[in-house]
Amino acid sequence: MKKLVIILLVVCLAFAAVAGYLLGKGVVSSDTETGEEPAQETSAPTAEPVEAETLDYDAIYALHDPDETVMIIDGQEINWGEYFSWLYMSAMQTEQYFVAMANYGMPLSWNDPVGEDASVTYASTALEGGENTLIQLMAILGFAQSNGVQANQETLDSIAEQVKSDMAATVGEDGTEEDFQEYLASLYRSRDAYDHTNMANFLNQQNFTETYGLKGEKVSDEQALAYLEENDYTYANHILLATMDLSTGEALDEETIAEKKAQAESLVEELNAIEDEEQLVERFRELKEEYCEDTGKTAFPDGYVFLPGEMVEEFENAALALEEYAVSEPVESPYGYHIILRLPLDADAVIAYSSTGEAMTAREYFANYDYSKKLDAYLAAMEAEYAPGFTPPELSDFLE
Repeated sequence: MKKLVIILLVVCLAFAAVAGYLLGKGVVSSDTETGEEPAQETSAPTAEPVEAETLDYDAIYALHDPDETVMIIDGQEINWGEYFSWLYMSAMQTEQYFVAMANYGMPLSWNDPVGEDASVTYASTALEGGENTLIQLMAILGFAQSNGVQANQETLDSIAEQVKSDMAATVGEDGTEEDFQEYLASLYRSRDAYDHTNMANFLNQQNFTETYGLKGEKVSDEQALAYLEENDYTYANHILLATMDLSTGEALDEETIAEKKAQAESLVEELNAIEDEEQLVERFRELKEEYCEDTGKTAFPDGYVFLPGEMVEEFENAALALEEYAVSEPVESPYGYHIILRLPLDADAVIAYSSTGEAMTAREYFANYDYSKKLDAYLAAMEAEYAPGFTPPELSDFLE
């Protein structure tokens, strides 16, 4: 049985949502997001939060005038104010991580190595993280421009709604523009830098939609099917007659299992008697609705589009051995008896569901893949360099 996979509807920015920045709640975790695990087994967090090593951000910010050009990215001048705002956000995420680890009795320092390379410290990683975010933001804007995409009225309206929402969340419903700019300044962020981020976020979405459609509807059958074939996807429907209690994992009694096997054999016999492919697919769907005990049958009534290794081995091997529109004999797996119908790849078949519960098809998968590939290529070709005379700060020199 296939797990539901959470996939973003569009290629997102490599940084958190704007409101997340404004509320200052970014956290670097030690889970699969970062791929890093704590160096040793940790105990429960301490009852009282502990302080962690922090930086003197005012002193770092005072190193340069906010309007001084410090980087040139994709031919665009970046001033110290915008550069530092991303550095600050990246460093604050690191500090939040420090606090979390300190609460588990594992205090960290800015000079500590992140991995095996002693030269890669938390300080250097925070600096690099801020720069990379800024470079990616500029890549999104440049990529949209290279595609001839300029903010339309819908994008401008979305930005206005985002500003309204952010203001309400940070300075209250009655907050003024002056209040909001003061709040942004507390995060070392100008209103221009904030607007720059919003534009990148929403223009990114517009660029994607204009190219592929909101849900990939502009993607052709040929593009979607080629993507499935190149990535070794298989499409198969099945009817599962469970030989275990799927809620507890306990095996059913032998008599019940024998009845399930006999029922599976009967269903296969009925299905094999149907010669018309459309009638076979429809009858399979009807029998699946009546007999199938797979917990995923509601989400995937037409079957699973899956990659190698995603399904239980017995199911996958049997499906791959079938010709299109062929029905398997009962296939036994740890879950029970599967009756499998191999289907031709379909551009509109549901592969997974988004985090909002919306079905995602091969068209959307190709759209996300293709957009990401092209954006990555644009990013790789970009030139980013420090302005003459600028040297990035050594964060560990500014410990409070």
